[in-house]
Amino acid sequence: MKRTLAAFALVLAIGCSGDPTTSGGSVLFNEADVEFVQGMIPHHEDAIRMADMATSSAVSAATADLVSDIRAAQEPEIAQMRGLLSQWGVEENPHAIHMMDDASMHGMMTQDDYRALESAVGVVFERMWLEMMIEHHQGAVQMSEVVLADGKHPVVRELATAIAAVQRDEISRMTALLDKL
Repeated sequence: MKRTLAAFALVLAIGCSGDPTTSGGSVLFNEADVEFVQGMIPHHEDAIRMADMATSSAVSAATADLVSDIRAAQEPEIAQMRGLLSQWGVEENPHAIHMMDDASMHGMMTQDDYRALESAVGVVFERMWLEMMIEHHQGAVQMSEVVLADGKHPVVRELATAIAAVQRDEISRMTALLDKL
């Protein structure tokens, strides 16, 4: 059984109370909350790296607007999640996404994906970027659904709800953009 540093830190932070969700009647956080936050940080960073690629390529105005929206939503969420980890006394684990159960890694880009995208130009680039970002967003929605089912921390639950809603909307926008290419 894989025990992550996060799980160990969770036990230390809670003080081995037996119930990792409460302390004196207050809702704290549980392993699902930690896994979500630690996994979503590199997931969002991956999306921002993809956004950087689209910013430096010639894409349609509608795709450029979407890129700006992705960046505007995800950069502050990364800061918020880092703040939660700090508040909980849990160190950030940049490799957490790779330790999650789902073999697909929730739409994370591989080095081969990046190389293929880097070599594409024009409409081919834009189509690949949109298709890859749709898959990436679907992964974030899936991660959000898991923490909504298993997580306890109210801020994490609010964040996961917002992430899922925004990314579902962006998936619809990207699908429409693909239809126009």
